[in-house]
Amino acid sequence: MRNKGYITVFLSLVLVAMLVVIYAVIDISDRSNAKTKSYAAVSSACSGELAAYNRTVYDRYHILLLDKNMSGHGEGCMEQNIKNSLEYDLGDEYSVDSVEISGMVGIMDDDFSEFKTQIRDYIPYEAAEFGLDKLMNGMKEKEESIDKDTVDAMDDDVDSHKTDKPASVDGSTSEETTSDGSTLDESEPVKDPRETVKTYVDAGIEQLIIPSDVEMSGRTAELSELPSEGKPGIFLGNVNTDFDDYNQLKLDLSPEKGLLTDLGDDAMAIAYAADNFSCLTDKKYDDTFFNFEMEYLIAGKDTDGGNFKTVIDEILAIRLGVNLAFLVTDSAKMAELDGIAAALCIEFPPAQPVVKYLLAGCWAYIESVADCYLIVRGHKIPYTKDTTNWVTDLESLGHLDDLTQVSDDETGLGYKEYLMLLLMLHRDTIYYRMSDLIELNVGIQAPELKFKMKNAITAFGVNVDIDYKGSRFHINEEAGY
Repeated sequence: MRNKGYITVFLSLVLVAMLVVIYAVIDISDRSNAKTKSYAAVSSACSGELAAYNRTVYDRYHILLLDKNMSGHGEGCMEQNIKNSLEYDLGDEYSVDSVEISGMVGIMDDDFSEFKTQIRDYIPYEAAEFGLDKLMNGMKEKEESIDKDTVDAMDDDVDSHKTDKPASVDGSTSEETTSDGSTLDESEPVKDPRETVKTYVDAGIEQLIIPSDVEMSGRTAELSELPSEGKPGIFLGNVNTDFDDYNQLKLDLSPEKGLLTDLGDDAMAIAYAADNFSCLTDKKYDDTFFNFEMEYLIAGKDTDGGNFKTVIDEILAIRLGVNLAFLVTDSAKMAELDGIAAALCIEFPPAQPVVKYLLAGCWAYIESVADCYLIVRGHKIPYTKDTTNWVTDLESLGHLDDLTQVSDDETGLGYKEYLMLLLMLHRDTIYYRMSDLIELNVGIQAPELKFKMKNAITAFGVNVDIDYKGSRFHINEEAGY
C-alpha cells in the first residue's frame, strides 16, 4: 500500500510522456498538412492565373498567352492575384508574407521558341489543307527560273554579233534584213512594246492587276511600335522594266534561287500563317487591322496598298525568269521579236541580238503581269509555260480582261500558293510579323485589353513565403502552358 503513490506518479509520467508524444505527432502532422495545403494552394493559385489566358488570341490564333501586364494594370497585379487567392484558400490561420513572380518565359523569347512549340502542337492537324507538300514537290522540279545553259546560249548569240565597226546607214534604204534573212519595210513604223510597258508601269502596274471590287482596310500601322519594330527583312527587288540593260536583265532572272533549302519549323509556320491570316483571295475575318495579312507577312509595309504592291513586284520578279525560259526556246515568238529588233536597230544592226533579248524580257514581263492578273482573280497558272498555255501577245496589257476566260491549270499555283512560296523566302521575319498582326488585331477586337506581344508570357515561376503558427514555408512553383 505504501507504493501506491509511486505507481500513481509513474503512471502520470508515462501519461504525460504519451501526451507529449501524441501532441508532437499531432503538431507535426498538422504542420505537414499545413505545408501540403500551402503547396496545393500555391499550385491552385498559379493555375488560376494560367486560366486568365487571352481568350481573344486563343480563339482566333490557337495560341495560349498570359498577359503579364494584366491589361495595363502592371506586373504586380499577378502577384496580388496569387496572394488574394492564397489568403482565400488558406484561411486566417495562415499568413501570406510575400509573393514574388520570377522566371517569366515570353512568347518571343529565345527566337520565338514558345511560339514555334505551340504552332507545332496545332499545325499537324491542319497543314495538309494548304498543300504545302504539293507546293514544295512542284517547285523541286525547277528550282531556278532559267537554267545556265539557256543564259549561256543567249550570251553566245549576243557575242557572235559584236563588232567594233560603226553601223553603215545611208538613210535611203527602204528595206533592212533581219538575222533570219527576212526583210522589213521601213515605211511601216514599228512600235516598241517597251514604251507600252513603261506607260503602264508609270501609272502603277499593281493598279492594272488588282480587281476593282477588292477593298483595302485604309488603316496605317505604326511599324516602329510593333514587335517587329519595322524590321525590313529581304526584298527580291524590282524588275528593271525599262528593259534597256542586257546585264541587268540577266540579274533579274533568278530571284528565288535557293528557295528549297530545308525549312524546318518554318514549314509549319507557313502553313499556320495560311490557315490563320487573310489575303486578297481568302478573307477570313471582317475585324482585322489589315485586309491583306499574308501580304503584310511578306512585305512588312504599313498599308494594304504598300503590301500588295510589294507582293506583286516579287511575284513578277519570280515569273519573269520562268516565262523568259520558255519564250527564248519558242522559234516563232523569237522570230517575231527578231523582226521588231531589226526595225529598232536600223542605225546600228549589231545591237539587234541584244535588243531582241531585251524585247523577250519585256514580253516575258507582259506574260508575268497577265499571270498576276489571273491569280488575283482566283485562277491557277502553270509554274512553267509552253505553247499551249502562253496567253499574251505584245499588246495584251491593253486588254487583260480578255484573258479571264482561259482554262485553269488544276496542277498550277494560285495566288495564295504564291504567297506561301514568297513566305519561304521571308521566313526570317515571319514570326515577328505574325506577332505584329496578332497585336494589331487584338487592338481592334478588344482594345480594352491593351494587349502587347512583348508582355505575353507562356510560363512563369513564383516564390511564396507562408507562415503557419510560427512555421515558415518557402514554396517555389513553376507553371506554364
